[in-house]
Amino acid sequence: MTRGRDKETIKKRDPGIDLIRVIACLLVIGIHVDVMGTGDNSKLLIRLLLSDGVTLFFILSGFFFFKKGFADTLKRTLRGIVFPGVLVMLLSYQFAPFIRHEQSAFYCLTHINFDICMFITDLLSWGGSIRENLAGHLWYIFTYLELVLAYPLLKPLYTYSVNNGNSNVDKNMLYAGDKYCRYRWFIIGFIFINQIIMDLNMTGLISLFPVQISPFMLYTAPAMLLMIGAEIGHLKQLIKSKSRKIGIIALIVCVMTFIARFFMQKLVFSYNQSQDFYLYWNCAFATVQSTAFVVMIMCMDLRENRIVNFIARAGRYTFYIYLLHYGLYYMFYYRYEPDWSFGLIDMTGGYDTMAKELMHILVRVSTVFIMSLVLSFLIVKITEYLKRAKQEISSK
Repeated sequence: MTRGRDKETIKKRDPGIDLIRVIACLLVIGIHVDVMGTGDNSKLLIRLLLSDGVTLFFILSGFFFFKKGFADTLKRTLRGIVFPGVLVMLLSYQFAPFIRHEQSAFYCLTHINFDICMFITDLLSWGGSIRENLAGHLWYIFTYLELVLAYPLLKPLYTYSVNNGNSNVDKNMLYAGDKYCRYRWFIIGFIFINQIIMDLNMTGLISLFPVQISPFMLYTAPAMLLMIGAEIGHLKQLIKSKSRKIGIIALIVCVMTFIARFFMQKLVFSYNQSQDFYLYWNCAFATVQSTAFVVMIMCMDLRENRIVNFIARAGRYTFYIYLLHYGLYYMFYYRYEPDWSFGLIDMTGGYDTMAKELMHILVRVSTVFIMSLVLSFLIVKITEYLKRAKQEISSK
């Protein structure tokens, strides 16, 4: 029975959402395998294409964030996200000498390679060795936990209660008239304006204006992205009903935002500033571009597309891929040379051509993704087997 339910759940998964998950995962891996340089046009273009994986993940989280109550959301977050993340951090501390090819795996199994008090200190303060070792990318987990802890503040914005006796009305659309829901777009807009001001400050472009304002909301972008995801999720049927028109508009917005972002970053570099904030996931351009991209994918009918459905099946494993890919990348590549690429291209002259840069990205992203996917698949299957075994034992 459990297997049947699992298969039924998999069939009901939206291939569009899972496709976005896979794309976001590939983008995150791409950023972590190091694009060499930022200054010239080709490398700037590559970095822009790889910038917004985290933005997409936050928007997708908003699709489901307000579906359940606070207690259940917190419990699932701790059990399914935070605890596995902490475990990976702990293992990265313990096995860092092996991953970096400094000690054998047996040595790491038989020796404690870190101070537990230091680990707890780094974990609670998110500093020290965590930022420097193979778990630095897992900041996302604790940012998500902070959003979950803010759930009681955000939930009223997406709670509906009025049906007006009309059974034909989609109750997901009725929250708009409730007491607090009417303010949700004001909050999104306010955060977005502060995001723009933050961008101008971080890139130094605000110095071009006669009046300079420093933003006072620096860490609210993830909450805004969750809210945007919730809006898209609630408007899913409307988007589907006008998919052709909305899809074209979303494509135009996505392309135009990408072009504007490219030239704005060029402008920053032209002022001899090394700040590349317009390439970050939490800049205002990333918000607009990623939102348009998600809406564009939602407008596509992908359920009968075999290629998309095949690729989207990996969407089920993207969280574990996110956890594991950084350690696997270092363990696999840094046992050879930092520029090793299976001998497919000569990197001895540096990354002086776009072909070399693309080879560096394509080889590493694909191999790290496949290795992480295989290991994630095994973890999920073993976990499912243990759950079934536990249920069978308890039923007896």
